[in-house]
Amino acid sequence: MTDPDAGAREALRLIGPDPANWVPDREGIDHNVVVVGGGQTGCAFAFALRRAGIGKVSVIDAAVDGRAAGIWQTTARMTVLRTPKTLAGPECGIAALSFQAWFEARHGAEAYRAFERIPKQGWADYLAWYREFLGIAVRYGTRLDRIEPAFEPGGGCFRLHLNTGVETARKIIVATGFAGSGGIAAPAVLRDLPRGVWAHA
Repeated sequence: MTDPDAGAREALRLIGPDPANWVPDREGIDHNVVVVGGGQTGCAFAFALRRAGIGKVSVIDAAVDGRAAGIWQTTARMTVLRTPKTLAGPECGIAALSFQAWFEARHGAEAYRAFERIPKQGWADYLAWYREFLGIAVRYGTRLDRIEPAFEPGGGCFRLHLNTGVETARKIIVATGFAGSGGIAAPAVLRDLPRGVWAHA
């Protein structure tokens, strides 16, 4: 039986192992980066950071599991994605990790050519594969309640108040939603920031 992941595995082999973590440890800091949101954007950030040699990255999501994370199997009402299927996705420039490569490896190139827009369930299945194939660990059931600056030990970091306890991080990426899913889901502490410093889908 043909291995549908052979192309993706070969692409990862050719780009070489993930770089070692180059960020020096600091006492009292738990994470270099905490990514809030384990959906498509959060997982893409986690993979990109790993490939950049940034270790101690933690992805958290308040959802109970991967099926409940993000919008595709929860609140999204459309049957197909609104964006063109040729739009770049979370593959970070590695063609073998794209939706097209994933879909064609399972259903063939003709089946891919047959539709104009990506079916919603197909996209959800692809994102689940992306997360699992790349080994992106998401801490489900972990909700961020509050962020505050932490001046000790060492300073220059944030204290994250989670439903599971308090942790510290150098940087935080909030990847909790975008305008097309009913509004940008931003924590109250960030809602007054100038829109010029926001980046969203």
